[in-house]
Amino acid sequence: MFYFSKNGFVDDISKADAFLAAPIFESNGTEMVFEQKEDGSYFLGAMNAYDSAAYVGDGLFLVHRKIVNTGRTDRVGRFIAEVPDTFKAVKNTIPCIMFDANEKSGGKEPHGLEFKGEAWKFAYDRVSIPSCTITEDKETVCAVFASDVNADSLVSSCSYAVSDDGKLGHRIHYPVVEGPLSYVDHDVMGPRYDTYITLSSDCEFSVDFYVFVGTPKWENYGTASVLDRIESVFEFKHSPELSVEEVHKAAILHSKFFLCDYNGAKMFCNAKRHDPNSDEITMQYVVFEAGWSGQSFMQARHFIDEYNRTGDKQLLNDGLSCLDAWMESQYDNGLFQINYRRFVTKEYLPADVCNLSWGATEAARTYMLLKSMGIDRTSYLEFAKKTCDFFVEKFDENTGYGLRWNMDGTKVADGGSIGGFTVMALIEVYKATGDEKYLECAKRGMKLYAERDIDNFVCTAGAIDCACVDKETAYPFIRAGLELYEITNEKRYLEIAEKSAYYFQSWMYYYDAIYSDDSDFTKMGYYTSGGTAVSTQHPAIDPWGAIAIPDYMKLAKLTGDDRWNKRARALWCNCILCITPAGGMVYQGHKRPEGLQSEAFFQTRWTRYRKNVEERGHLNDMYVGWPAAFRLDTIFRIETEHNGDFSVIEK
Repeated sequence: MFYFSKNGFVDDISKADAFLAAPIFESNGTEMVFEQKEDGSYFLGAMNAYDSAAYVGDGLFLVHRKIVNTGRTDRVGRFIAEVPDTFKAVKNTIPCIMFDANEKSGGKEPHGLEFKGEAWKFAYDRVSIPSCTITEDKETVCAVFASDVNADSLVSSCSYAVSDDGKLGHRIHYPVVEGPLSYVDHDVMGPRYDTYITLSSDCEFSVDFYVFVGTPKWENYGTASVLDRIESVFEFKHSPELSVEEVHKAAILHSKFFLCDYNGAKMFCNAKRHDPNSDEITMQYVVFEAGWSGQSFMQARHFIDEYNRTGDKQLLNDGLSCLDAWMESQYDNGLFQINYRRFVTKEYLPADVCNLSWGATEAARTYMLLKSMGIDRTSYLEFAKKTCDFFVEKFDENTGYGLRWNMDGTKVADGGSIGGFTVMALIEVYKATGDEKYLECAKRGMKLYAERDIDNFVCTAGAIDCACVDKETAYPFIRAGLELYEITNEKRYLEIAEKSAYYFQSWMYYYDAIYSDDSDFTKMGYYTSGGTAVSTQHPAIDPWGAIAIPDYMKLAKLTGDDRWNKRARALWCNCILCITPAGGMVYQGHKRPEGLQSEAFFQTRWTRYRKNVEERGHLNDMYVGWPAAFRLDTIFRIETEHNGDFSVIEK
């Protein structure tokens, strides 16, 4: 038996933070624990188990386990490795899946560590670090995770074991099991999923896995310590498949694909999908969204910037047409219908803070861009000011900027971390006007959300179609924290930005999951490392990490930690995968034009849009505006904020 501590092996459990328990064999739903021999090996009938462990430094241990069947009959079942904590955890995390048992999550994904008395078990490919479970208190963090050294080690599942005294044990199950139910679609549970090993006579099964014991980087940020330590374990192996110039061209084409005429103006539609009645990709419902998924405002700004680069007047006219129409849609109180169609058809619905704030942010940024080009669009700044004036007036010290608002200015709902987008908007308007009231309101908002959400390593409700723990809501705190630090030179804002980035980073995949030769991923050359999971409610991977790359690069400069540059490169390499090449292609029976990219990549047994499809490793059939907008924004910001130095991400 091995005892683990922050400084290496210890010889007594009283000095240990965690220890390696005896192997477990599960067969027909029954768990059988191996017995220990005098020489330290284990046996269960005719099966013998042998453990070895090495301390590889800085709190990290590599464990090798070998199980040999010396009997005459095959053994069919699963093997379980367990590492119990010796401390009582106050926080538990399964990256991308469970954040304190999803107590703050409003979706119908798994909640709690157990369901009807059975521990939740999750396949390795749902977790950004394979089969990783993390526990911590103020002094100690313990993590156990699978190795990607070979398929036997990687293809696994994780769970927690809860002891009678409330302490947790970290479990890795070999091979994959999901139970007692499997989360297979948006808010949909399916039957459990079981796979087994057949260990034949005179054959062996061997795996490697890791144990990490350390000190939380900050309170509630044991995961940050884990992320720092695993950089050398899961080294990023890929290079960009496209040059920056090629990505830029593709993103412009992607945005052009969404441009259409509506109500006498140019508009960027929110989404397109496969037409069930043809081989085309079409807009199946009329939505023109200010921010969030559609990013209409941001796409228009980048059309204007592209005119500034190329002199193509049509791009300028299209961008201005879009934004001018949005300006006319605003009410006197600063609110607006976040779907432009609703303004035209007068189907008034409450507006969410995410879209309102994206709109104000981008209106202010576009005003400044146009001003630098000698073009006056004061109306854009007035639009941003009016929206931010609304939030300055409505800010509440307990609930922040709210969640959704009626057009008459009455609040519909509070909740979530979504106000981070408002902090971002307020800062942009302050930068454009110099008016301190916007800066002061941004500071108040940052204080509330940072202390309530960021400091507790949990953000919620940023993805509007979710009500759960997610990654997107962390982004504005990264950017706003860095900008507040640059404005005030107060170190607490740099710390908020860094904490937010660690939380965001915990959603980035560190390894390449394994897929069959006939999967979309294999055929299209998609890999999981560098991709970011969406939320606990939407366990797919997307290229959303693209938007944080310039901020990661800034963190690297300000903190001196080059790991942020390496993380930025991984995000970039993944976010440019599976962009339709020159000449277009046919995919899933539908014509995809050059530059187009799917919104999400289904890496695990979960799907959406394609019903009754749970196979791992397929691209979804939804196409939206934000992937191109975010890539364009990253290129724009590296040019303007990092002196055009693309060395971190270039091919």
